[in-house]
Amino acid sequence: MSIATQETTGLPTSEPNTHPYSHELAWPEGLEPWKVVDDGSQGDPYEHYTWMHRNAPVVRAWTPTNDVWFLAAYDDVKMAFRKPKIFSSEVVKPVPMTFLTLIDDPEHNRFRQVIAKAFTPKALQAFAQRIEENAEMLLDRMIAAGGGEVVEDFAIPLSMTTISALLDVPAEDHEKMKFWSDETFSYFGRLARNAPGTGTDEQSAHDFWAYLKERLEVLYAEGSESMGGHIARMWKDEGILSEQEAKELCSFVFIAGHDTTTILLANAFRMASEHPELLGRIHDNEEDAERFVEELARYRGTVQRASRITTEEVTVSGVTLPKGAVVRLLNAAANRDPQKFEDPDTFDIDRKTDGHFGFGAGVHSCVGAPLARMETVASTLQLARKVASVTLDTDRPIEYVRGNNLTNSGPEKLYVRLEARRG
Repeated sequence: MSIATQETTGLPTSEPNTHPYSHELAWPEGLEPWKVVDDGSQGDPYEHYTWMHRNAPVVRAWTPTNDVWFLAAYDDVKMAFRKPKIFSSEVVKPVPMTFLTLIDDPEHNRFRQVIAKAFTPKALQAFAQRIEENAEMLLDRMIAAGGGEVVEDFAIPLSMTTISALLDVPAEDHEKMKFWSDETFSYFGRLARNAPGTGTDEQSAHDFWAYLKERLEVLYAEGSESMGGHIARMWKDEGILSEQEAKELCSFVFIAGHDTTTILLANAFRMASEHPELLGRIHDNEEDAERFVEELARYRGTVQRASRITTEEVTVSGVTLPKGAVVRLLNAAANRDPQKFEDPDTFDIDRKTDGHFGFGAGVHSCVGAPLARMETVASTLQLARKVASVTLDTDRPIEYVRGNNLTNSGPEKLYVRLEARRG
């Protein structure tokens, strides 16, 4: 172990009697200090989380604009989720766009209520058969090819077609919708989280919103019963949403509805490769698919962190955070806390997963969690029914999402070989 200094890193040192910066801590050899913006060393962050649990449940990281405090312990993350008046989601004011993750109540509740009914298990049953059929079709193609790249060949098309159906977006628009949503997510990160942008994200976001306005107009005229039609009526008839809010809320639903699920689906293939016995078990006992998905959300969930800002001074694990501190709740680290989950770094579908933060918690828990669960359970069942084994392609290692300080982490490229089940 070595402790970095200003001379070795070029970064500032903490003032006397204050909490040390991440780059001043004695991280193990080969483990880079925890950073706000991932440079590629945090794509698979679980070794960092293990070290934090043992040594530093509160980590302070430096940025040129402000310090950022990371909370890793389960009880600390749970406390922060449960106290939104102290740990506010409005890290940036004025709120730059109508994304639920940026907004506190009562405005948050106003927007959430507009879309919540579309994500109830009862409402989603209308999409269950379509999801199952699409998952089967995409998997059949991969099996016929002997495998492929899971994100591009399976996860993106499944999540895209599902959320597009929910919003009533034509299939021929999927490709440009994917581009726009990625760019808008970049724009969101740049405005709200000081993440690096793409250089074209602002114009692309405005192009996306212009498209969505036109689409909402069409859905309103048609009397569409889709979520998109509902949002249009909340704008046109009820006055609950402004035009800008309606467009931005649609973009939020689209981005959140496919991006997080894409990574979760890819991780399902990964865990099937690491635990080959589970495909046979789920094949014989299909009710275990739900157990698999809940443990997947705990063990390798998409959402790694949630951003907050303190509205008053607060002490967490013996560390005093000042009023106005920018905080990241590491819900994925909390899901690996041995104080909450026994042997947390073992994937065990028989464990009790109650209380995991794979879909967040509190008033900002993931409104689309029932849809993500439905898609991932359907995909897991198709894997178990049709595939004897999933093998990672060792010639093409996993490539992780990188270069951001946002919420999601996981495979960007995941190459696998698939062996079809016989009989």
